[in-house]
Amino acid sequence: MGLFLFLFRNVYKQITQNIQKMKFAIEAEDAIIGIICGLLVLAYAGRIYPLKLNNWIYVAAFAVFIIFIFLDIINEFKDWTQIGLTLLSIAHNLIDMAISLAFISYFSGLNIPYVTSMLVPHLQNEPILLGAGIFLIATNALWLLTMPFWM
Repeated sequence: MGLFLFLFRNVYKQITQNIQKMKFAIEAEDAIIGIICGLLVLAYAGRIYPLKLNNWIYVAAFAVFIIFIFLDIINEFKDWTQIGLTLLSIAHNLIDMAISLAFISYFSGLNIPYVTSMLVPHLQNEPILLGAGIFLIATNALWLLTMPFWM
């Protein structure tokens, strides 16, 4: 049993060190990727600049965004000094993840339980598609703008 706990502790330590290395030089790369994904959605809708790319490019962008969301959520559990901002950040990340999963399902045709049936039909409506893109841009930009005040 002692050997198992020793190995588990060392593996956990390695994983957390690798996650820290995966978080880049700034704390908010997930917000930057979220803004980029929001701009891709607005361009897909054709309101700002009509840009229709291959659907798999959108899927890849949102998949990368989800990876960084997971890394950010793990990183949030390390700092509980500002519990309100930490909980708000986790809630924001979960909303971003739901939106990202909906877009992955929308662009790939992949059937994701609950997401495909509950969220994807709303993305067929252009105002909601635009609203989701604006939400991604506005909320992630807000995190970037307020970052100097809470870091």
